[in-house]
Amino acid sequence: MDPVISVVIPTFNRAEYLGESINSILAQEGPPFEVIVVDDGSTDETPSVLAQYGSRLRVVRQPNSGIAAARNAGVSEAHGDFVAFHDSDDIALPGRLAIPHAYLTDHPWIHVMIGNGIFLPPEGSGGQTRPWLRPEVAAALDGREITVREVFRWNLGQLQATLISRESLVAVGPLDSEFIILDDFDIMLRLSVRYRLAFLDRPLFAYRQHGVGITQNRMLLREESIRLAEKFLRAYPHVLEQFGQATYARRQARRYARLASMKLRAGDMAGARKALAEACRLAPRNVSYRLRALALSLRMR
Repeated sequence: MDPVISVVIPTFNRAEYLGESINSILAQEGPPFEVIVVDDGSTDETPSVLAQYGSRLRVVRQPNSGIAAARNAGVSEAHGDFVAFHDSDDIALPGRLAIPHAYLTDHPWIHVMIGNGIFLPPEGSGGQTRPWLRPEVAAALDGREITVREVFRWNLGQLQATLISRESLVAVGPLDSEFIILDDFDIMLRLSVRYRLAFLDRPLFAYRQHGVGITQNRMLLREESIRLAEKFLRAYPHVLEQFGQATYARRQARRYARLASMKLRAGDMAGARKALAEACRLAPRNVSYRLRALALSLRMR
């Protein structure tokens, strides 16, 4: 039977978590699906783990090229009408495929469905799980169409909770390999400009927090957030009307100011000064930014 959904799992040196992650996908119910694992140049026991699954997986191997390139390689191999992405250290929760597929089947004018997720507590912390989106935000978005404004405002880039029509994904793709972390948010923004999206407040994946996770690099994340927003507005300047010029400038200024703090803590005085200068340019009336920039300038003399 031909697959309705293609599940794309990029992986790089995640042998410790890979089996549990794949099993959580193979346990899913719903329409027929295929699982495409892209081994992005792993040097650990990943090939041995994958070999245990035989024909239940389609494995693509490539030299290490980053997660965006791995996802693109998986999409190029997909045969399903829909694509679901899954990260190789996360866990797919019950309904991961069936819930969004049922929604898109009942709403054929929608091309992308976004669900919620949960954060697992950091390993060894003994903490509690928490929702990906704040409950009040998720409740406000639940069961309705969302626009680029909501995607941008609430950072709705969690591909692990999406189901996307392959037609729309190919049309706006590929994912941008220039981003190390935020290729997912970038593609979701592009999808939201051209296609109709909806959100359901259902937890579809569990995000594993551990020390080797790429999102632990907070400075890189901040830098990519700034670059992504600037790239997006260059490509789609008309959406600035939906964001509001003042709102956008305020948000970017805040990102630059936070980046400046990170760079200062890292001992990069010149980088901190440059970031604060951008914050002041975007929010010239913000006294705090101006005072911080002045203080930093005096320290560098």
